[in-house]
Amino acid sequence: MDVLTAIRERRSIRQYTDQPVEPDKLHKILEAARLSPSASNRQDWKFIVVQDRHTLLRLVEACNGQAFVGQAPVFIAACSTNPGGMMSCGQPRDAIDLSIAMSYLILEAHELGLGTCWLGSFKKMP
Repeated sequence: MDVLTAIRERRSIRQYTDQPVEPDKLHKILEAARLSPSASNRQDWKFIVVQDRHTLLRLVEACNGQAFVGQAPVFIAACSTNPGGMMSCGQPRDAIDLSIAMSYLILEAHELGLGTCWLGSFKKMP
C-alpha cells in the first residue's frame, strides 16, 4: 500500500476484536513513531503501551467515559518528556512533535491491518 492510499482509506475504529496485537506488529508501529520527524530530532517523547485489561478499563474514565477504550487490545499513550518548549512560529513543540509521531504510528497500524482511533478527549495530567 502506498502512503496516499493509506491516508485515503484509514478510518477511526471504535469497535475492536479481542485478538491481541502481535508483538512484531506492535514493534513496527512504535518504530514508525520513533522514525517520525521532531524539532531538532529531540524525540522528547515516551510511548506508554497498555495491554493489561484492568488498566485499559481504568483508562475509560481518564478518556472521559469513552467505553471503546476499555475494549481495545492495546492503548498507546504519547507523552512529552520535555513540555513547554515553543517553536519559533509560536506553536508548542511537544504538541506538534507528538501529533506527527502519532500520525506515523496510525498510518503504520493501518498498513498492518489494525484499526486505530486518535483520542483528543482525555483528562490532561499535570
